[in-house]
Amino acid sequence: MEKTVGAVNSLCACRQHRLKMISLKIIFTACILVLLSSPGLGQSLQLDPSRILGQAAPKQMDPEPPAEPIFQGYLYLEPNQMRFEALFDAQTALNWAQLPSTQFLNADEQKALTDALAAKSADWCRLGIEKAGEASFRGASIIKGKPGATLPLEEGATVPLREAMVGLMWEAPLPPMPEQVLIEWTGYIHDQKRLPIRVFYGSQSETTEAIQGLKEVRWRSRGRLPMPAPLASVPKLEQSAPWRLPVASLIWFSCGLVFFLLFKGRRLPGGTVAFLGAWLLGALLTWPLFVIEITGNTRVPDIKTAHDAESILTPLLRNVYRAFDHRTESDIYDTLARSVDGELLRQLYLETLQALTLEGREGTRVTITEFSTEVMDVKPNPDGSGFIAHCQWTALGTVGHWGHAHTRVNRYTAQVVISPVQSEWKVTKLDVSEARRI
Repeated sequence: MEKTVGAVNSLCACRQHRLKMISLKIIFTACILVLLSSPGLGQSLQLDPSRILGQAAPKQMDPEPPAEPIFQGYLYLEPNQMRFEALFDAQTALNWAQLPSTQFLNADEQKALTDALAAKSADWCRLGIEKAGEASFRGASIIKGKPGATLPLEEGATVPLREAMVGLMWEAPLPPMPEQVLIEWTGYIHDQKRLPIRVFYGSQSETTEAIQGLKEVRWRSRGRLPMPAPLASVPKLEQSAPWRLPVASLIWFSCGLVFFLLFKGRRLPGGTVAFLGAWLLGALLTWPLFVIEITGNTRVPDIKTAHDAESILTPLLRNVYRAFDHRTESDIYDTLARSVDGELLRQLYLETLQALTLEGREGTRVTITEFSTEVMDVKPNPDGSGFIAHCQWTALGTVGHWGHAHTRVNRYTAQVVISPVQSEWKVTKLDVSEARRI
């Protein structure tokens, strides 16, 4: 009997345990269904097969939105020159040129793109004052960044397509203080209808716009353009008073003397008194005719102090930089010749032109705005008159390019020979011992 009762109790206990397990499963399933039915929590409890298998799921990347097309123009009004620049995003330019599109542009692809644009864009821009005329096309280049925020791009470097732009440049002469500047733009590509243009003049700028269908853009200066900086005044060398040689009077007097000697011992025509009177009167009347001035001797002062040397050297070096405000080679040479003499003229032309040219393929020139010189030592020139100055000078320049400004500060240490040439001080020799950018 006791065994039977024990067996019954064990069976009952087993059934109760099974009932409890089933109840727990039902409750657990119900909780899961409630949680999954909640919108916020359902998402957080979604099953991830990759986690179950112990693997990381591939990260889903949102598709990158297409970049906005870039069409931007810049007009820089600089001393003796106006420069027009146009920027297009590389993707638009590739589509227009019917070239394959890639995520990155290597050196060969960049060249193919710039060559395609340069071959067709030379006549897209015309610049002028009274009427728009031919502008010199300077070429096409790849620019990295965004308008107004470009970044350096090393020669041959690969650039992401989304960060690449194509820049075009034209130049034309600009006379001082023009009343207006005219732009004709025909480079509307890839359904482009308008070209925003920012005009830079001095330290100011303003916006205008070229619209397809309108012949030209007219920008009026209203006297706001800054005048080109004048040449600095260099101290003059003192000269003694010139000699005035009355050539006509001397010729008349000499002819009268010869005639008098030929008739010596004979009666002069009209008598001696009349001849001498006519002779002297003719010499007096021809005295102011054909007078030649003979320059007096130049008095070269003895320069011994740094202050005296600086007063001569500073304007000479400043005018060397002012010469490069001109844009034609002949005008630059003519202005340089007022401060430099001899073989140094060509050397300074090449070296200064290189120093003022912005890096890269654009060839934009820096305009010097501030200049200072310090002479540390002065000594006589052992090879002739004049003096030798051991000096240091600093040149600060700015240039606007692709919508933003570059600033450059160069410092030079050199030994300069200053000599009197045709009654003027000029630089005749220059040896630079150090040149660095600050």
